[in-house]
Amino acid sequence: MLRWTDFLDVEAVRLSLEARERVGVVHELAGLMSARARVSPKELAAHLLAREQLGSTAMVGGVAVPHCRLAGVSRIVTCVGVHSQGVDFGEADGGRVHVFVGMVSPPDTAGLHLNVLARIGALLRNARLREALLTAPSPSALRALLVCVEDAHVNHRSEVALAR
Repeated sequence: MLRWTDFLDVEAVRLSLEARERVGVVHELAGLMSARARVSPKELAAHLLAREQLGSTAMVGGVAVPHCRLAGVSRIVTCVGVHSQGVDFGEADGGRVHVFVGMVSPPDTAGLHLNVLARIGALLRNARLREALLTAPSPSALRALLVCVEDAHVNHRSEVALAR
């Protein structure tokens, strides 16, 4: 069963993003993913920003998911960054974004790329989870929380499917 957290290493979690604007945040996210994606942070940031030019990846609830597909990347790589003050990121409801999930995928994984994005969106619609992410005491605690919530989500969906 597909799990977003399979693509999220604890080293790619940052509890205190520092940038105060959209471009800077994207560069920080690219820096969190570049080594595992085996691509330069500058190149990755350029692709993430190009995707943002097509339309903001911000969602209602203070979440944004900058993502792209990039040649040379061998597997999906994700990261999570938290910004305590929030950043104007073009959020759908006009608020500030506090939780950022970056993602880069190989070009030939369009279906998997979309499935991981859908899982991220489904989990982060939960307001209690978003609040808990903002107060996580460590990167490992944040990742563990996401694993726990995702496991519950996957198990619930499996039970619903079996009941049909």
